[in-house]
Amino acid sequence: MIKKFVFGLLVLSSFGCGLLWAADAFTGNWKMNVAKSTFAKGREVKEETVTIAEQGDNRIGTVKGMYVDGKAISSEYTVPTKGGTLTYTEGAPLAGAGATSVTKRVDASTLDGATTMNGKQVGTTHTVLSADGKTITQTRSDMDESGKAMKTVAVFNRQ
Repeated sequence: MIKKFVFGLLVLSSFGCGLLWAADAFTGNWKMNVAKSTFAKGREVKEETVTIAEQGDNRIGTVKGMYVDGKAISSEYTVPTKGGTLTYTEGAPLAGAGATSVTKRVDASTLDGATTMNGKQVGTTHTVLSADGKTITQTRSDMDESGKAMKTVAVFNRQ
């Protein structure tokens, strides 16, 4: 359960990173290009769509989809436009106690996120928006239950 939780948190925090950008660059619908994405074993996603919207000084992210094992992906979260801690408003991972995801803008097209659980870093996310603004590539690194490093690269296309 921790493995799915950490992966879910990384997925959400990586899009939380994207929420830090100007509305014209990130607001809208993004669909995962599963064929161009690579998944760590046990982390395979069948389909996923992320919708980003503005609300005051925050960005709202809604994530819907399905893992290949048939389990649903469904969450909503808020992150300050200027960066900071991700707050779940719906569908927080079940093992969420003690977990925090924080986003930081590196430059105009690159964002980084870090997820900690009970004070220990359990994952990172590196998000890059393409020059034409049509593709997001996210590289997520985290650990499985045994502490083994895992990596996932997810590619999303603007819809």
